[in-house]
Amino acid sequence: MFFILSKTIGLLTKPFSWLVILMLATVLWRKPKTKRILLIITLAVLLVFTNPMLLDFALKKWEPKPVAVESLKTYDIGIVLGGFAGYISESDNVELTAAGDRIWQAVSLYKQGKIKKILISGGGWKKTKLEAEAVRDILLLWGIPAEDILAEAGSLNTRENAKNTADLIAATQPGAKCLLITSALHMPRALACFRKAGLDPDTFPADHISHRSDTFWLDQLVPKAVVLTTWDRIINEWVGMVVYKMQGYI
Repeated sequence: MFFILSKTIGLLTKPFSWLVILMLATVLWRKPKTKRILLIITLAVLLVFTNPMLLDFALKKWEPKPVAVESLKTYDIGIVLGGFAGYISESDNVELTAAGDRIWQAVSLYKQGKIKKILISGGGWKKTKLEAEAVRDILLLWGIPAEDILAEAGSLNTRENAKNTADLIAATQPGAKCLLITSALHMPRALACFRKAGLDPDTFPADHISHRSDTFWLDQLVPKAVVLTTWDRIINEWVGMVVYKMQGYI
């Protein structure tokens, strides 16, 4: 029920869905005056949600600022949330998604001595292995010792990431100092879930979408189609926060 509710609400809150509904209404409505009003609204929504500057403003308000590696303490565990890897169709090869910066940052922090162990949390798909299990094997290939890798492959969403990870840490390394590593866009909801689960990790946001600069460029005013799909992602996080709050997950 929760999965269906979250996906339905998510679909209805996408700007692309709004545009489709508005365009259909414009075509089907018979009264010329109403048609003109709907057309104006459609164009306004299109211009707003394809404007890079407005998107960047919203992202900067939502995404946590980058954290300098030099400012970090040393942590017992770096928790990397799944959703950044998957099997390539028609093969057993694993590829990183757009969120792959998460694991790159975790390995980098491990190599620099900022985290002692890497914990991968995520199930979600299975061809021969679940995500956390497949990523563990990749980390072994990259030279990370087996004793420094923890895998939690039973979670299907952020709430389960937090709960299952908290249980694993309590069972294996109670009292461990943890650093949460996930996409900057995802970090506010993820951190809220982990606090609800009884952990209060420090955070290291990865793969920022916002431009971390105050420099203004004229192309920020030029409409771009990719901006529309990025709005889908940030609104999905906002909706996720609301739904998780309603469910008592945060």
